[in-house]
Amino acid sequence: ETGDEEDQGDASGADVGGGGSILTIQAVSSLDELYGLREIGREALCWQLSSAKPGNGVEQIRDQSTDTYWQSDGISQPHLIQVHFARRVAVSHVCLYLDYNLDESYTPKTISVQCGMTTQDLVPAIFAGSMVELNEPVGWCIIPLTSPPDPLGDITEEATETELPRARCSVRTHLIQIEICSMHQNGRDTHVRQVQLYGPRITKSMNTFQSESSNNAVITAADIKRRNINDEFSTVAMSKYSFIR
Repeated sequence: ETGDEEDQGDASGADVGGGGSILTIQAVSSLDELYGLREIGREALCWQLSSAKPGNGVEQIRDQSTDTYWQSDGISQPHLIQVHFARRVAVSHVCLYLDYNLDESYTPKTISVQCGMTTQDLVPAIFAGSMVELNEPVGWCIIPLTSPPDPLGDITEEATETELPRARCSVRTHLIQIEICSMHQNGRDTHVRQVQLYGPRITKSMNTFQSESSNNAVITAADIKRRNINDEFSTVAMSKYSFIR
C-alpha cells in the first residue's frame, strides 16, 4: 500500500506540471539571455506596492543595487507590485532578483503575474502556467510572459485543421501586477531586491520610406505626416529621444 501511495503521489505531481498550472523557474546569475530586449520599467507611469517598511520601498527595487530590497509590511497576503503605464506596451519578461542565502524566510516561493487595463480586469500573463514556483533562488528569476494564442493570428493558406495557434511571446498591457503568494519556510513578509521589466526592442527601419521615395518623385504633406506617425527611432543611440520625459 505504501508503494501504491507513492506512485499515486508522483502521478499527481506530473498532472500538475502537465496541466500547466505550475511553472518552475531557476535563478541565473545575469540577464545575458535577454540581450536584444530593452528594459521598459523606467517608462512606467508609476510603481505601487501593497505595503512597505520605511526606507524599503519602490526606490530600493529600482536602484540597480542588489544590496537593497523592498520589504513588505503587511499581515495579509499576497503582497503586490503594480506597474502602471500611460500607454499599452509590450512586455515579454518580468525579472526579479532574489537571494535566499540572505533573506531566507523572506524569499518568495510562489509568484503569479497578471496584466490588464486596470485592476478590475486582470488576467494571467503566463499562458504556460498560472503560478511560478521558486526553489531557494539566488540570482535573477526570469519569468517569460505569454498571451493566449490568437485563433485568427496564425492562420495561413498552408495551415491545416490539426495545427494549433501558438501563444504570443509577450503581452500588450497598461498594467502589470506581480503577486507574491507565499514565502519560503512559511514566511509572512517578503524581500525583493530588484525588479526589471523587459520588452521587444523597436527595430523599424527607414527602408519602407526609402522605397516609397524612389517610386514617387513627389512627396506630399500627407506622406510626411504618415511617416512621422508610423516610424520610430530605430537605433539604440536615438531611442532615448523616443519619449517625452
